[in-house]
Amino acid sequence: MIDSYNRSKDNTVGRLSKVDQNNFAYIAGFLDGDGSIMLQLHRRKSGKDVFRVKTVVCFYQDKRHIKQLEWFKEVLGCGYMYTRSDGISELRVEGFQRVFEVLSKLEPFVRFKSMQVNLMLNIIPKLQQKLLLREETVSWIKKMREYNYFSSQRTTLEDVPVTT
Repeated sequence: MIDSYNRSKDNTVGRLSKVDQNNFAYIAGFLDGDGSIMLQLHRRKSGKDVFRVKTVVCFYQDKRHIKQLEWFKEVLGCGYMYTRSDGISELRVEGFQRVFEVLSKLEPFVRFKSMQVNLMLNIIPKLQQKLLLREETVSWIKKMREYNYFSSQRTTLEDVPVTT
């Protein structure tokens, strides 16, 4: 589990500690332009909790340039690749721990999406420790959506009930 109070820019995190900082700067610039940082609420088909919170960092590129995304995956040491039916390839990093590690390393270099990065780095430890009520989580998700580009094709949180 992450201790958000001891997080610092000089602190190295696991497998990402030996990577050239220039690589992180390049990947952060790419995230600023052709990436997204998402905090989502997903409906479960069964189980105790009807909804789960999902954290995602995603990089997008035309499938002709998939090798560059594969290099990102190698540098970051995590994520999975796939190509959508519209010819866009994606590198997706999911999960509280992995998203936290990746964003911690990219954070000093991110410019346009710094509010999203900071929000995610602050909320992930609370999510891991289950310190937030569902209503609080929904308010953080809405805040992230305010920071992000809005797609008219996505389902809104108003469509998802907040109570159990």
